[in-house]
Amino acid sequence: MQLCGLKYDIISVQVLIFQIFLTMKRFLLLAFLLFTISTGFCADYSKIDMKSETVPSNIKTAKEIARYLTRHLTSPTDKTRAIYFWITHNIRYNVGMLKSDYRYTNPQELIDNVLTKRKGVCSNYSALFNACCQSVGIESYVIDGYIRQNGKLYLIGHSWNAVKIDNRFYNIDATWDAGHVADGKFTQQFRDANFMIPPAEFIKTHIPFDPIWQFSTNPISFKDFDSGDFKNPKESAHLNFSDSIKTIASLTPLESLKRQRQRIIHCGLSNKLIAETIHELTLHIENQELKIEVARFNNAVNQFNEGVQVFNKHFSTLRNPKAAPVKLDSKQREALNQARQKTETASLIISQIKTKDLKLNSEINTFKKTIEKQLIAINKEISLYE
Repeated sequence: MQLCGLKYDIISVQVLIFQIFLTMKRFLLLAFLLFTISTGFCADYSKIDMKSETVPSNIKTAKEIARYLTRHLTSPTDKTRAIYFWITHNIRYNVGMLKSDYRYTNPQELIDNVLTKRKGVCSNYSALFNACCQSVGIESYVIDGYIRQNGKLYLIGHSWNAVKIDNRFYNIDATWDAGHVADGKFTQQFRDANFMIPPAEFIKTHIPFDPIWQFSTNPISFKDFDSGDFKNPKESAHLNFSDSIKTIASLTPLESLKRQRQRIIHCGLSNKLIAETIHELTLHIENQELKIEVARFNNAVNQFNEGVQVFNKHFSTLRNPKAAPVKLDSKQREALNQARQKTETASLIISQIKTKDLKLNSEINTFKKTIEKQLIAINKEISLYE
């Protein structure tokens, strides 16, 4: 009996490619830069700003940049300010990416790309800010959603950040404060308008897809945001956002995605961007489910191959297949029982896999036949000694 490992391991490669293709759009969200007027902290950051505009040219990574900028600072707010100020003054908006359909595969690629080119889109700004903050111990998050400006709704995906300082959440949009785009050109013009904005104020211009990032027990619906109605949040929309945020790290990727989709649906399907976001989450959920089933499939293959190895060793070293069978000794009986047990385990695992994926189902059906043949061979060998 030949081992059947290589044939089935190919599926893992196929799924990996599928995962990369379905990576969430967060990694290339393109929002236009618009002027905005908001009310942030009324604090004097002039001394911090003066020291945060540049870093030495030999400092390259997000971690190095953040540590250099905050080396003499102790307050989380001051550290956050230094990072925000440097990004808004050193990263230009990449207008050329507005018409690109390129998709990044992970946050680190976003960070590497923006630090190399010193320009990017909102997802680059937010990923870089998040990495810098986390590297110096500041609790930070990347948030995806969409925006409204001067009474006008923009159904364009956008990314920004939130930080938690002194047990309170604040929003920061470094992309908007770096400058603006007009006539297809970016003008770098710092506006201190979106730094450390309280959630109740920020929600008037930015709404997250996932309502937990509104940081409100009564988040507004997408419908109310779209219409500009911020006065009457529905009591039925009560949300324990704090607990939801705390549990994210403990959830599996699949469970996290399912809960996120459920929260978004509960917040209302008011526009095509929300529908697209839910559709994409559904695809990502299906991909995670397929990943789990493929892992179970490959586990079954491993069990089967181990059984085959034991069975083949029985023939090659424990008995001469050309000689007449003799009574099994304890070692031989243990080997055959082990081979059968592993093969039966593979059969049990494979019988429990449920998937809609046609390719995987085809592989499962073929594998089931291989398992049946192997069990027949094992049982036949055992019967020779009875």
